[in-house]
Amino acid sequence: MPSQKICRMCGNPRPVLSDECPFCNDTSPVTTDTGGWSVFTINLENKLPTVEMALERFHNLLEKLQGKGFRAVKVIHGHGSSGTGGKIRQAFRQAMDDGLWGEAIREVYYGEALKPHLFEYKKLIERFPSIKLNISRDMQGNPGITLLILEKNY
Repeated sequence: MPSQKICRMCGNPRPVLSDECPFCNDTSPVTTDTGGWSVFTINLENKLPTVEMALERFHNLLEKLQGKGFRAVKVIHGHGSSGTGGKIRQAFRQAMDDGLWGEAIREVYYGEALKPHLFEYKKLIERFPSIKLNISRDMQGNPGITLLILEKNY
């Protein structure tokens, strides 16, 4: 079997001599590291903002991330003190479901789906194996967190 490296864009194994990743079709040079992704954390709850302020914070930080090499964003929006989902969580998820910021965001994984036995988690790890290193225990099953996979050219 030929030697393999890690694709910089998707984190999947890629034959060293291949000009293109068989998973994401990226043509940038392969990396020799473990393929761990750079994940940026955005805390929308910090300083108890209004819904509008939290969404504006997300928008501004997402714009600042463009071209910085991050492939994923961990968004902490909280679950809400009522236990039924806070206003920031609801508004953020609605924005994700509506495709807001679609030019930057490739895939959305809500925290409660980030459990190793669930289909969505398995799909995520199958598509982007190296992201597994960045899914910490506090993220698994947490409805107050959303993991975003950014577009590879973002």
